[in-house]
This record gives sequence, structure tokens and C-alpha cells, in this order.
Amino acid sequence: MKNKNLINYYLGNEIKKIRISRGYTQEEFSEICGISRAYYGRIERGEYNVTVDMCLKISNGFGCHISELFINLPV
Repeated sequence: MKNKNLINYYLGNEIKKIRISRGYTQEEFSEICGISRAYYGRIERGEYNVTVDMCLKISNGFGCHISELFINLPV
């Protein structure tokens, strides 16, 4: 994996862990966030460089502060 994409991979993986820990499927959670399931799946796989606005939508869907998406990233 290219280094520039590594942060996207880590962030997507963290989002996936949070989603699974809260018992949501990708389809359920993407609907809560107002994001298409296909786009959301790409976020979790680290295929997109996610904007701050999108991170805010996701954190609002989880009911957490946006910083919680980043706190456990290894970079």
C-alpha cells in the first residue's frame, strides 16, 4: 500500500471497528449517516481521502465527537 493512502486505510479500519462494535451493518450505518452504502464501503476500505465534513457525518452517526475517529490511529 502506498504511504499516502495509509492514513485512509487506518481511518477506514477504525471507522469499521467502531461500526461493528455498535452492532451496525454497513447498510444500516450508511443510511443513518445519509451516505450511499457503496461510498461508505469505500471509506471503510481506505479507498477515499475522506473530508472533514464526511468525518463529521460519520461521528454524528455514531453519536461521538469527531476526535474519537482519530484517537486510536497508529500514525
